[in-house]
Amino acid sequence: MAALMDSNRTYAGYNDYSTSDVSQEDYFREVRRSSYGPRLVATPKFPNSVMRLGTSSGYQRSGTAGRPGTGLLRPMTAVRGAGYSSAARQSFDPLNMSSASRHHPLDAEKEETPEDKIKQAERRIMTLIEESARAACEKNYKVALERAREASSRERALIRLQEQAGLSDSHNIDLTFAVIFNLACQYSNSELYTEAIATYQAITRNRNFSNSARLKVNIGNVYAKMAQPSQAVKMYRMALDQTTTAQKHLRIKIMHNIGMLFVQMGRLEEAANSFEWVMREKPDLKAGMHAILCHFALSHEDQMKKVFLELLDVPLHIEHDDKYSINTDDIAANILNEVVKNDDLSKLERELKANAEKTILNAANLIAPVIEDTLAGGFAWCVDAIKSSSYAPLAANLEINKAMVFLHNREVRMAIDALKVFDNQDTKINSSASTVLSFIHFLRGEYNQAETYSDAAKNADGYNIAAYVNLAACSIMKNRLDPAKEYLLSALENDPTHVQALYNLGLVYKRKNMLEEALECFWKLKNIVRYDPLTLYQIGHIYQLSNDVENASEWYNQLLSIIPSDPGVLKKLGEMFDNTGDKQQAYQYYSDSYRFYPANFDVIDWLGSYFISMQVAEKALVYFQEAVELAPTEPRWRLLVAACLRRIGEFHKALAEYQDIHKQFPDNIECLKFLVRLCSDLGLKEAQFYATELRKAEKSKETKERVGSGRPGTTNSRLSNSDASSRDGSGLSTRTSPRTHGDSVQNGIGSAHNHRLLRTDSEYTNNSGTNESHYIDPVGPLPVRPMTATGKRDDDFGDEELGAELLPE
Repeated sequence: MAALMDSNRTYAGYNDYSTSDVSQEDYFREVRRSSYGPRLVATPKFPNSVMRLGTSSGYQRSGTAGRPGTGLLRPMTAVRGAGYSSAARQSFDPLNMSSASRHHPLDAEKEETPEDKIKQAERRIMTLIEESARAACEKNYKVALERAREASSRERALIRLQEQAGLSDSHNIDLTFAVIFNLACQYSNSELYTEAIATYQAITRNRNFSNSARLKVNIGNVYAKMAQPSQAVKMYRMALDQTTTAQKHLRIKIMHNIGMLFVQMGRLEEAANSFEWVMREKPDLKAGMHAILCHFALSHEDQMKKVFLELLDVPLHIEHDDKYSINTDDIAANILNEVVKNDDLSKLERELKANAEKTILNAANLIAPVIEDTLAGGFAWCVDAIKSSSYAPLAANLEINKAMVFLHNREVRMAIDALKVFDNQDTKINSSASTVLSFIHFLRGEYNQAETYSDAAKNADGYNIAAYVNLAACSIMKNRLDPAKEYLLSALENDPTHVQALYNLGLVYKRKNMLEEALECFWKLKNIVRYDPLTLYQIGHIYQLSNDVENASEWYNQLLSIIPSDPGVLKKLGEMFDNTGDKQQAYQYYSDSYRFYPANFDVIDWLGSYFISMQVAEKALVYFQEAVELAPTEPRWRLLVAACLRRIGEFHKALAEYQDIHKQFPDNIECLKFLVRLCSDLGLKEAQFYATELRKAEKSKETKERVGSGRPGTTNSRLSNSDASSRDGSGLSTRTSPRTHGDSVQNGIGSAHNHRLLRTDSEYTNNSGTNESHYIDPVGPLPVRPMTATGKRDDDFGDEELGAELLPE
């Protein structure tokens, strides 16, 4: 009895909860509906209950609270809590209501029908075709080909599926055409021409595809890409035969392609006939120009005239000026017209008109020199034809082109006469003609005339940039830098990116020693024209003038990367390294400059002096002999050759060289001095004769000096010569010979002379102001090392007076 009472206390309060309305609750009905077998319903825990009811998984209880066979009374606990789980990513749903609402048990039993599978496959195939076309438009041909191949494989799988389902009659033939056509296009884009032709032929041979003959044009295009014009022409003609007359536009395009292929094959007659057929069907600028080119190659003057007249009759259907005329009274209409003038359609119309004018001018310039007996007659015929057409304003442009042709043929007078026709015409054409006339006179050195015509061009058209540039060029030649700068700044106000104006402005600043402003101009120019050699040179030269050797060397090397064989730039680099004392690097650049241009006397002079300073007269002799061959009438180089022969011990050869120089230049005092000394050293009796000749030459020189100076008295020749003009470390700095300048890109910087030989203590020089050539001993004192050549060593005799036995009596 006590035990029963204890049991009743354990389940006390159980019956206090009313279960009469449990079946009416929604969640309970859902649990009953989703159950698949007899199971006990878990009763939720309520706040007033002592414990909860539970069912262990897979174990049925019959109402006892303990396990079977045991008398232990304790609360029941489930092996797994109903809805309470610690598993990650699992929401609280003890009754599994969400899955029951998403998936109805009857939906899982529903199966897809073959028709549904076919529709899904078709949608997937169309998606692949669209992706392939999109990738092809983006130039990603590899992805486009992969999508096209995948679509083809899926389309074949779809056909098999339809056959298995017995639905072959419902096959979508348009889908098959789209798949194969797209595959052929992607083969062609990927340059797989053989596969492309095979795929196109698979379409054209299938009778189920309507209008497949159109694809023969595509096959012809593929053959044209494969450089097989005969096969392409065959395909084009087959497509032309199967194209109806209603498709006129397509027939014209096919015939134009045939004409282009005939041009490639060299069959110009047939090509001209094809283009003329196009002109008869529908006049076209491109076809007309091609026909003129064919007749020009065949020298058919009459046919060129005929086609040119047909070209002038090609309608453009553009009335831009009349359509958008401005009415000053209606402000709203004026604003609308201004907006319409700048829309895309108006831009297209302007482009078409500009293209037509360009085509006609090119055709006229091509045929004018050949359609008549004279050039002037041909241009006159073209001008008359253009004036009688709708392109009458182009006649003035053709007149200017005629003048340019005259200039090209070096018929300057006829060019000037052709351009003077536009005088006293206040139009832009007059401005263009005056600009050309100004340029012609500038090239002829007639700067006043050039300035006059440039000023006329500027007055006719205030926005003519070329007129301002020509005015600035004339001012620069007259050394008026400030007006030139103003003209160039005015030109840059109209067009800040004008290349010629920027370059000339940089040169003006450079001549005014405004190096920072000049550098800024050339930097702007470099940003516009990135790899212009002249611009790179000017930047490097400005850095050189600023004594920035590092930057100058960098820019000169950039220039050499573009034109590696420029001797002038190599010489500039040699000068810079010579000034810094790096003789070895300077020699490398000078030798490279000599290798590309061996006629630069400055380079020859430096190289010879370099080897003399290195006491290697044998190598210096080679360069001086080259200079003698280049300038045989210049005694200086022959004297240098004789001096080198003396240094290497070839005294007899040096004597013969001096004698030969004396025969050609008998009044050369330097040569006579060396002859006297050399004959004395060799013990020759000719020394007295040459001493007499030297005395006569000196007296003659003194006489000329007195006459030239107008002063009485004479000066001692030998003493004045020995004390004349000291040189700044240069043995070859005094020059009178004309130079053949080898610099291809230079702008007025003198070459350094500190690389020359050390001068002797006293030298014989001719310091007169006459036109006679003068010479300074280039070799200086002889080296102290032993001489290996035979003969007596030649000492310096700069200050020595002639002996009494050598002077004339």
